[in-house]
Amino acid sequence: MAGVTPLYDTIWDDYILWSLFVGAIAFGWLYHHSYFYRSEDGESPNIDNLEVGVFPKDYDNLRLEVTWTVLPFILIVWLTYISWAPLDAVWSETGPDGYHGSVCEDGESSNNWIDHDGSEGAPDAVRSSCYHDIGITGQQWFWEFDCYELSEDICSTGYSTVEGELKPLLMLKTGETYLATMTSIDVTHAVKNPGFGMMEDVQPGQITYLWMPAVEDTSFLMLCAEYCGDNHAYMTAQILVE
Repeated sequence: MAGVTPLYDTIWDDYILWSLFVGAIAFGWLYHHSYFYRSEDGESPNIDNLEVGVFPKDYDNLRLEVTWTVLPFILIVWLTYISWAPLDAVWSETGPDGYHGSVCEDGESSNNWIDHDGSEGAPDAVRSSCYHDIGITGQQWFWEFDCYELSEDICSTGYSTVEGELKPLLMLKTGETYLATMTSIDVTHAVKNPGFGMMEDVQPGQITYLWMPAVEDTSFLMLCAEYCGDNHAYMTAQILVE
């Protein structure tokens, strides 16, 4: 299970529920009017004596028009509001006001957990006591990892054989949260971590950041999600969390 999967599962359920509710009203209204207001055999279809180019003012209903304008607007505002917390969690700031605190001191553990009740923010968001800094550099068509000065039990790098080819390997520790500082030395790439449920662009000459919460043991391929040339599809790396 990806670290942010429960976060989006919750909002997915909310969106599906509201979609079914609004769809039931809209299609129910449509089918009701299509059935009950159809013309009978031999009856003139123009029972309201409508004229081309003349607006039927007698059938104007200001209350109904205001209702079907205001209620959808309120719903859109509400859906935007409930979407804000998950977005804030995924792109959380650092420090005491963020979801992952400040940089871990030597020997300190992130001790990350999933805040199911959302008592301190978004429900089902990953929270941590602190985080570790790592580096990711993209180039055609290769990923390079840097654990900086972290101990090997927290972060280590190497190579792994994937479908007969050597690929970069990043080994992380379960229960720890990492903040990747990323850049590219040539063209635009994009780190896609299916196991963490997160993706972020990597730009030449710029620094971007990506949270990598290692909530549970997993192993997956990190992909490039931005077309970067002929071997784009083979720009992969192995991520191992244990």
